[in-house]
Amino acid sequence: MQKTMRHAQQDLAKQHQQSKKQAIRFIKSQLLLTVAISLLLLLFDMVKAYSALTGGLIATTANAWFAYKVFRVSPESAAEIMLASAYIGEIYKIILIGALFLSAFILIRPVSAGVLLISFFVVYMSPVVVSLLSEGTGQKVNEIDVNKNTGNGAGDTERENDG
Repeated sequence: MQKTMRHAQQDLAKQHQQSKKQAIRFIKSQLLLTVAISLLLLLFDMVKAYSALTGGLIATTANAWFAYKVFRVSPESAAEIMLASAYIGEIYKIILIGALFLSAFILIRPVSAGVLLISFFVVYMSPVVVSLLSEGTGQKVNEIDVNKNTGNGAGDTERENDG
């Protein structure tokens, strides 16, 4: 029994580290995408370029904040603590996005609102697109089997239904 518990804790710690690394990769890719979009738009218009940079940085900053809040909790913590950390991180992320948008529209003159919003959306959604493309090519971005360690047999039922 203790061996099983220790093995489950090791699996959780490993999954936590894999997820943390993946989150860091997503944040780096968002930052790269932000810079790429801004440099591309710099060829056409300076206002659009810094508006895109602002939108992309808002998305990247918000997601980095969320990742920090979620991954600062130890994987050995109680599920309630981990869930509370995720909820609080999400709430603060939404507040941060609102505050950064408000600041951008008040402090940056002139600003291209459309480019700022579009670049925010594109950068914000880029991890989802990367995940979907990775699954479509047969690669797994993050190899975590959530049902594996729940102990409720849900993973076994799903695997039996798939086969």
